[in-house]
Amino acid sequence: MCDCHSHIFGPFREYPLSPKRTFDPPEATIEQLENVWESLGIDRAVLVQGSAHGSDHAALLAALAYSPETRRGVALLASDVTESELERLHLCGIRATRFNWIHHLLGGDNRPEEQRLREATALLERVSPFGWHVEIHIDIADLDLLTKLRVPDRMPVVIDHMARIDSSAPNASDQSARLIHILEDERFWVKLSGADRLTEKCTELGPARNMIRKILEAAPDRCVWGLDWPHVNLSMRRNDLDLVNTLLDAAGGETVLEQVLIYNPARLYGFTSDVA
Repeated sequence: MCDCHSHIFGPFREYPLSPKRTFDPPEATIEQLENVWESLGIDRAVLVQGSAHGSDHAALLAALAYSPETRRGVALLASDVTESELERLHLCGIRATRFNWIHHLLGGDNRPEEQRLREATALLERVSPFGWHVEIHIDIADLDLLTKLRVPDRMPVVIDHMARIDSSAPNASDQSARLIHILEDERFWVKLSGADRLTEKCTELGPARNMIRKILEAAPDRCVWGLDWPHVNLSMRRNDLDLVNTLLDAAGGETVLEQVLIYNPARLYGFTSDVA
């Protein structure tokens, strides 16, 4: 069972936060997260660089070193990252780069859209030889931006957190249809993570479960799941086990669960064996 999206922050005395961060996360160490994974039966995992640490990957790489065979990472790269740094990150288990394009994380980034796309394209060309993919954290309202991004051939594009659809919105069904429509292009994948974000204004996780079910029906071979621990910037904290059970209920059977939790992550992140 693979968690494809969680974060660690700190310990801050060893790994300070970026002075340019847009929020203050709680200290959330790899030791704490390993305990969460063990309690849930998660034996493979992907750690995503938290934006509060900026492009300093020291904490992430130290966490990956706990179990190099069963851990992978996703980086946040500056446009001027060196070739030697890319090589080092790859050797340490990084398998993707991530763009945070949701509005509250853009902060003071006032670059024109064309410039952001141009710089993103240039960076993807540089990481492509390593066999990496790209993960994009984006609001559903901006989903069309993905079709403007020039992506190297055969590079998967993973949409984080189901494009942050608000399942309580009157047009939630239309938003889901937009996301499912883009999956007709087989370059695109979806992380079935952030169910608690999609239902922050709801009393329970049911609307997110229904959305996950529709996405799985559309592209079961291009979905992965993530716990999104430690659930930063949420006004209401859901139980981790409830988030796992939401996926189990939505999948509706062992075959789909094996795809989402074992085979798809192995293919996307390059784990050494298909079966954990």
